[in-house]
Amino acid sequence: MDQQTLLVRRLVAAGAVVLVLVLLVVLVKGCVDNRREAALKDYNRSVRTLVEQSRSDVSRRFFEALSGSSGAEATQVQETINQLRVVADEELSQAERLDTPDAMKSAQSDLELLLSLRRDGVKNVADEIQTALGGTAGAGTAVDRIAGQMQAFNASDVIYSQRVAPLILKGLKDNGIAASYDGTAGEQVLPYADFLPSISWMSPDYVAQQLGSSTSSGRTSGTPAPGLHGHQIDSVSVSGVDLTTDGSNRIPASPPPTFVVNFTNGGENDETNVRVTVEISGSGAPIRASTIVPTTTAGEAATANVTMRSSPSTTGASEIRVTVEQVGGEETLDNNVATYSALFE
Repeated sequence: MDQQTLLVRRLVAAGAVVLVLVLLVVLVKGCVDNRREAALKDYNRSVRTLVEQSRSDVSRRFFEALSGSSGAEATQVQETINQLRVVADEELSQAERLDTPDAMKSAQSDLELLLSLRRDGVKNVADEIQTALGGTAGAGTAVDRIAGQMQAFNASDVIYSQRVAPLILKGLKDNGIAASYDGTAGEQVLPYADFLPSISWMSPDYVAQQLGSSTSSGRTSGTPAPGLHGHQIDSVSVSGVDLTTDGSNRIPASPPPTFVVNFTNGGENDETNVRVTVEISGSGAPIRASTIVPTTTAGEAATANVTMRSSPSTTGASEIRVTVEQVGGEETLDNNVATYSALFE
């Protein structure tokens, strides 16, 4: 064998070794990338499961217990809420045990904060509920403290929608994973996970009404200011065009639309902190947004601008449901809600 042939064979062998090494590197990188993608998706889905459990297993039962507490045994109501505190504590523990990818560390910190706010809020309400239902001199103060705890639940909702969900969405997209709030673009990130069913619960008067008690000011529950209360929807528009209930409305999906809700305080009393909500459902995952109108004046019109946080699905027909939330003393609710058919394009 001459020297040239030997050199050629050595070069071929070296090339083969290099090729094998390159293939191994590519294979290892592919495995690493696949594991990272799977870990990020698993984290998102675990968070979605946890916050949905928080709503169904704790929030729903918690507010059912409070709403049905009038006339119930105070000790039984407290026991029910204590049991829910245990559930909320376990959900926090589950969150703390999550295998958190580096890209989700900030979201994880906020997730633990919001679940701890919920757990502590349920515990603090349990500590006050017997006094609030006891009819003693301290009942009003206990009612006020329970209403104060609702601020923690509201804060937890804000932390999720403004921190956890956006951070998870960003973590997925930064790692090349298609994701969206409505699920039409790959992995779905739950856009909101409300624990507090209504901001009315932050009012001591409303809490007292639900408990059949009184506030520290001495106002008894179930006694709104005399006279009519309530609102009615007058019109809803997008980009200056009024929506119609007679047919399908064509609405641009991008940028995320802003709904202008015109409504009237048809009662005889001014109202405060009126929530207006727009929910879109249909072929894609439902999306929702809301805003709060600080004050409405008796007999006068008001306007709420509700901007969706993500674009609606464009794959089929959608239903738009607009709601002006019930206020204390309001009895007629059929004009608080308007629904529209729409095609987003």
